[in-house]
Amino acid sequence: MVIVNGIIWLGLAIWMVLAAPAINTDRYEGDSCPLADGAGMGVCRHHASCLSLKTTPQKDWVTCSFDRDQPIVCCQNTTNPVGGSAISKLGTVLVQRSSSIAERMCDSFQPTSALTNHIFNGIEAALNEFPHMAALGYPAKGEETPFRCGASLISSRFLLTAAHCLSPQKPTYARLGVVKLIDYDTNDPPVDVVIEQTFIHPNYTGRPLKNDIALLLLNRTITENFLHPACLFTNYTDPDSDTLLTIAGWGSTDPNDVSTSPILLKANVTTLLRDTCNSTLAQNKSGRRSPNELQESQLCALGRNAQNETTGDTCVGDSGGPLELVDGRRRYIVGVTSSGKLCGSRWPGIYTRVSRYLDWIESIVWPAGGVIPN
Repeated sequence: MVIVNGIIWLGLAIWMVLAAPAINTDRYEGDSCPLADGAGMGVCRHHASCLSLKTTPQKDWVTCSFDRDQPIVCCQNTTNPVGGSAISKLGTVLVQRSSSIAERMCDSFQPTSALTNHIFNGIEAALNEFPHMAALGYPAKGEETPFRCGASLISSRFLLTAAHCLSPQKPTYARLGVVKLIDYDTNDPPVDVVIEQTFIHPNYTGRPLKNDIALLLLNRTITENFLHPACLFTNYTDPDSDTLLTIAGWGSTDPNDVSTSPILLKANVTTLLRDTCNSTLAQNKSGRRSPNELQESQLCALGRNAQNETTGDTCVGDSGGPLELVDGRRRYIVGVTSSGKLCGSRWPGIYTRVSRYLDWIESIVWPAGGVIPN
């Protein structure tokens, strides 16, 4: 009987080895990975968000790692630019277009007025300069609503923000269309919209912050003509380090910190190479939430002042607010503000890289391939 049981267990072990998906190596979500059968390079994603695996037998999956008991698999990169066409050139940066749903929806958005990319550190934003910017309001016992995080309008019904902005409290509404949160600087009242539903990335972790991205469904369609969604940056290649990006917000970098600015501020930042950022993080870790090492699903950026000197001051940008690229009359959300040191620290901020999450975003915001919910 012992021999029979031994044969059974041996056969079961052989079957498990043959049927199990290939383990690539210890790669994490957002890391690059080789696809099966030498089909090129892909990106590690949660298996539920990998559309290219819907028709692939599980035994043919290439597994990067596991999140608890859920496989992170090597997924075909469906958001890589195709055709190599370009829409514009910003200095040394070539912004490439792709055939993703996000790109097609971007074409349908109304462009904003002509914008300049020469933005100096920590100055007040102009009215209607950020028509996609939202402040998130949280429950409070008193009459005054605390606004602790920022968000970006990316469709007529959805906001993009950081997952850590939904913990420990979830925001109840979003305020759009203002520069000043309290003393409104327009004849029209602010646009306050109730948040109907929240979507946190399934692989989000709080300490350290990973997959720090979330979506907020509004309870009505945004129809105001002075509010416009921003486009999503779909290129897997980061903007060049010489390209000035913009952060904007009301000054909060921690959802538990209520000392925010009542005025929308903006600043210039530039991206850092991954090795440079990791070296900086090793020298002075940006708080317990920050990663020990930058993941491929993250990027870091350092502030620039009027003399183009590095400042590292991340206090201007809200948690959940945008890291964006200005291209003529369009704004592209490159990252979502995740973590960083407080004001004046001269250390970089950490941002969630939007292009690594396009499949997940598109599956929620545009589940019908570009039909926006009414």
